[in-house]
Amino acid sequence: MRRSAFKRRLRDELHGARPPRAAEAERRAWDVVRTAHSERDAVRRPAAPRRIAVAALAAALAAVLVLSPAGAKVGDWIGDVVDPSPDATPSTLGSLPADGRLLVVAPGGPWVVSDDGARRRLGDFTDATWSPGGLFVAAVRGRELVALEPDGDERWARPAPGRVSTPRWSPDGFRIAYRSGGDLWVAAGDNSSAGRLARGIGPAAPAWRPGARTPGQVVAFSSGRRVRIVEEDTPRLLGMTPPGPVPRELWWTADGRRLVAVSTSEIRVHGARGRLLRRMSLRSGVSATGSALDTAGRRLAVAVEETSRRASEVLVYRLDGRGRPAPDRLYAGPGSFEGLTWSIDGRVLVVGLPEADQWLLVSPRAREQLKEVSGIRRKFAGGSRAAARGTAPVPRPPGWCYAEPPDPSAQGVPACSTGAAPAARAGGPGR
Repeated sequence: MRRSAFKRRLRDELHGARPPRAAEAERRAWDVVRTAHSERDAVRRPAAPRRIAVAALAAALAAVLVLSPAGAKVGDWIGDVVDPSPDATPSTLGSLPADGRLLVVAPGGPWVVSDDGARRRLGDFTDATWSPGGLFVAAVRGRELVALEPDGDERWARPAPGRVSTPRWSPDGFRIAYRSGGDLWVAAGDNSSAGRLARGIGPAAPAWRPGARTPGQVVAFSSGRRVRIVEEDTPRLLGMTPPGPVPRELWWTADGRRLVAVSTSEIRVHGARGRLLRRMSLRSGVSATGSALDTAGRRLAVAVEETSRRASEVLVYRLDGRGRPAPDRLYAGPGSFEGLTWSIDGRVLVVGLPEADQWLLVSPRAREQLKEVSGIRRKFAGGSRAAARGTAPVPRPPGWCYAEPPDPSAQGVPACSTGAAPAARAGGPGR
């Protein structure tokens, strides 16, 4: 027998062996654990006795680990409690101004920020997006699409023929559309299958229509100077838009009746089959650098930049027919804006200011109440030297989700919000 095979066999036999009266040893160890824990909660002991109690606790747990294979699970629990991941660090962001969890993509990887400001880095990924209820995260790692839990645990990873970008989860949670190279692919949410849906798509991230049946999910994507609307399962072309500027972002309203295409020069609102309903041109001399639609589908925030004097503003368009046809100006300032994201309740809009290394948390209902978060690159550096030096791209929040995933059977619960696409994906042909 080869030495390596012998070592593997010996290791397996030792791991599988169960010493005599192991169950009694486990029971005694857990009795010690419970007793030490109850005493620690009830009494504040001096430092020296407390160290003795901790030592006894450690010894008892060590006995469990040695005497039983079940100790492996106990060891995992100890690692989570005593030696937490260095990525689970307290944040200097402070509490979020709205309920829920914020997903942040930074040069060092994506992070999840809780409403109390606590944050956790998910790993070495370049993009990420929430599943509809926030139960999972779809992330990008080179030529891989990866499904994660919000604590960073990987559920599965799927290789792709080209570099993966802009993943988007379908409303039913059973599909993920993503770009692989220049093509559009769709993978099953359980990683059971994947296939190419279209070749040579435009720069906008794919957009799933809310409210479609399962099977029968519908996705929109740009193709040349048109936007195609396809039933993914068949696949069957349901409609397409008239020729126009290439969109940098696509949004469906919450009722699934209107498709909004935002290009660098104008905003177009289409019907569910692509018919042009409304066209809103940006004024001369400005270009859109990002947009975000609130979860109710009523307010579209668009960041526009006046390149001649390096100044920007955030405009809010009403899509529900209420208010003035002209947009409201929510905020204006020097430099460029990017990374727009609405909170899940629509009370707060996140605006990234790269030149100032800041986020602005703006409330449309009380415009005078602005919250500035400075030094945002360093707060999400995550080991990135460029971010620590302040030379990396500003962290981008691609979505805001529920603090706890809602009941899957609940009716009328909106999906998590989705933020603006990365600034690098703004398409030159869109003008």
